[in-house]
Amino acid sequence: MRKLHRNALTALILGNLAIVPAYALAQDAAPPQDAAASQEEPAGEAGEDVTELQAVVVSGEIMYRNRTETTAPELVYGQEFFAEFEPVSVGDQLRRVPGVAFTSDIGESDAPQMRGLGQGFTQVLVNGRPIPGAGNDRTVFVDRIPAEIVDRIEVIRSPSADIDSQGIGGTINIILKDGESLPPGVIARVGVTNSIDADKSRGNGAVSWSGRNKDDTVFFSLTLDAQERYNNKEVTEGVFESDSVGFDEEVARRGDGRRLVHFDDPAASSAVERTEEQDSRDSRDVSFNGDVTWLISEESSLRVDAFALTTKRKEHQDTQIYEGDGSVGGLDMDNPELEFQDADFRQDSFGMSTLFKTYLNPSTQLDIEASYNSFTDEGIEDTFEETSDNLVNREDNDADDVEWSVAASVTRQMNGVAEAIGIEGAQFKAGLVAKSKDRDYSLVIGDGLDDDDYSTNDGRFSYKERRLDGYALVKWEVNDALNLETGVRAEKTRTEQRYSSDFLEGGVLQDTVSGEADNDAFMLNPSAHIQWKLSDADQLRFSAARTVRRPSIDQLIPAFSLESPGDEDATIGNPELDFETSIGLDLGYERRLPDRGIFGINLFYRDISDLIGLVNTGLPVSDIGLDPEDFPGSLYTYRNIGDARVHGIELDLSTPLGFIGLAETGVFANYTRLWSDRDDPATGGSIAIDYQPTYVYNVGLTQNIPSWDASFGFSYQKQGESRFVTYGEIESQLYDGNLEVFIEKRLSKSVVMRLTGSNLLDADSLQAEAGFDGDNGAEIIANQAAYDVDAYEVERENSSPRWTLTLRAVF
Repeated sequence: MRKLHRNALTALILGNLAIVPAYALAQDAAPPQDAAASQEEPAGEAGEDVTELQAVVVSGEIMYRNRTETTAPELVYGQEFFAEFEPVSVGDQLRRVPGVAFTSDIGESDAPQMRGLGQGFTQVLVNGRPIPGAGNDRTVFVDRIPAEIVDRIEVIRSPSADIDSQGIGGTINIILKDGESLPPGVIARVGVTNSIDADKSRGNGAVSWSGRNKDDTVFFSLTLDAQERYNNKEVTEGVFESDSVGFDEEVARRGDGRRLVHFDDPAASSAVERTEEQDSRDSRDVSFNGDVTWLISEESSLRVDAFALTTKRKEHQDTQIYEGDGSVGGLDMDNPELEFQDADFRQDSFGMSTLFKTYLNPSTQLDIEASYNSFTDEGIEDTFEETSDNLVNREDNDADDVEWSVAASVTRQMNGVAEAIGIEGAQFKAGLVAKSKDRDYSLVIGDGLDDDDYSTNDGRFSYKERRLDGYALVKWEVNDALNLETGVRAEKTRTEQRYSSDFLEGGVLQDTVSGEADNDAFMLNPSAHIQWKLSDADQLRFSAARTVRRPSIDQLIPAFSLESPGDEDATIGNPELDFETSIGLDLGYERRLPDRGIFGINLFYRDISDLIGLVNTGLPVSDIGLDPEDFPGSLYTYRNIGDARVHGIELDLSTPLGFIGLAETGVFANYTRLWSDRDDPATGGSIAIDYQPTYVYNVGLTQNIPSWDASFGFSYQKQGESRFVTYGEIESQLYDGNLEVFIEKRLSKSVVMRLTGSNLLDADSLQAEAGFDGDNGAEIIANQAAYDVDAYEVERENSSPRWTLTLRAVF
């Protein structure tokens, strides 16, 4: 049965948002007079006119993805590319980015999966810096980051040495708005979103103010955003066991149970259990983002910024459970068991940073930066049975995460070296980054609270991570057509873990388990990138880089998890785990189309080593002091086992159609086909990496009607089936496609109104799970290898179509 969305360890998400500004990511050092210029589109130098804000917000132009000139392969999508569909969060924006998938609950976009790889394989940066993950596996939930504060999104397919090596699947870099890149003025937005099925409306509003002094030596911006998000879901699940009609035939064909289910006709079902749920999630986000940049002199600049975000969310779930005997029509639909869940969460993020940039001489630039970020998460989830007064379970979690970072880098133009070896130019960059992370977490679980002998498990841990990274890279401009970048990044990590668990019965302490561990790791990760401009319109790119995936904190902490993976077993974490590593190759071709468009094709391959998996140690559970009569099974732990290979092809098109006479029509489309294989620890065969869909594609069209001062368009997104395989479970996940539309009316040169619709096809998600049982892990593995299914669980989830009306104005 699906439980309420519990962010027990999840919302450690935006504590590091206020960090390095966009221009700190510049690929090349600029001359002293440009010391504060931004990386992509400078806001203008002293004495020059800047872009009017109306052109950014109320343009009436066809938007597209433009080419980037970085040597390392990346795609850049400006805020204008997403604006017409009025996305609420970064998650909404990323659904239109090539190769990004989600395996979230329907109607939500939480942890992005680049190349379809989640669970820490995808790195999410904000302004070029890693941010706290949403979970122990270092994933990042992006649905809390308001789209309103984003300037652009960079999709980095293969990293340079000055980027954290985490991110085997790739890196998503979210660049926030800043006063230096924004034209002066005020942008105001107000809107309302209606959930059709639930007939609930929620509002949103934002104001952004950017400006500068008359000498263009001080730049600032301030953004305030408040938004409400409501998602109501209907969930229907059927459970089928050996007594169910048709069960044996489904097992014989090695099916996943989908052929057995009758979601809309219980009378035709042979389920032994049917569950119907109504699940609502009501969130409110309030955020602040501000920055000030001073041009101290022609050689130096200083920037200070800060960010704060508060999210409050209430969740409610009503569940009805119907029992059956496995015969067709055998469900007792008149006497359901009732269950209710209520949850309240509050998540607070705060961050601030400072960046000093100066030129030591005309060819040498020094950057020094520091940041502080904190995150807190408090949540309570209550479960009731039969009535809303009969409390049977409570989960209370509390998380605190604090991060410090100090970094320095030197960038030097090596014109003498370039002349000596007969090339156009060379640039050297080297830097050091020191990072400190302290995370404290506690989870109190009370079971059987309606009985006098209820039990409570109070688990706590602290995790400390100290890192020192150093990197060096050289960019070689061989000639006007050929650029080469070579680099290496060294990452030294020390971790310390402390944990303690108290077990109580009837409020009386029965046992306490505690321990500690530490670990050191050192990685050396080289990278190389080639950019070859075949012509003014065509270019080739080739990249090779070593990247890593750090272990989940759950896998590192040497605490015991009882009755896992089987009822008689126990699992313990392993602080000696090595990082998973990958050698990645990317080969891409990109062509600039007439009238501003882009077409690209990219092939990629990842050879992953030291995959982490759950293994049987061969030791009895009694070796850790547990009673062998209660736990006669085996002791399990996590180890580095096996390898994996990931490869695929990515196609990307973004262009106005002026070159065929349709100047007011634009199209965008991308398609990614994905393959992977790894060893199945249960059967010994080859299976795909968990949660990777077979394909992801997006297609859309925008049409401008100048005579009406109006535009309209649509976007359709779809991803293929994905699977998850673990001890005792094989799960498949399939989503219907998502259709979005917009209609825009420009009321004046400074005011625009948009009506946008999402999930207009009323999409479903389907999750089918084959479960394998046994008293211990060895029996479970044997049954799984033989496909001796104990039960099928098949679930359909449906959310509501939504319409949003938004009014934007520029002052």
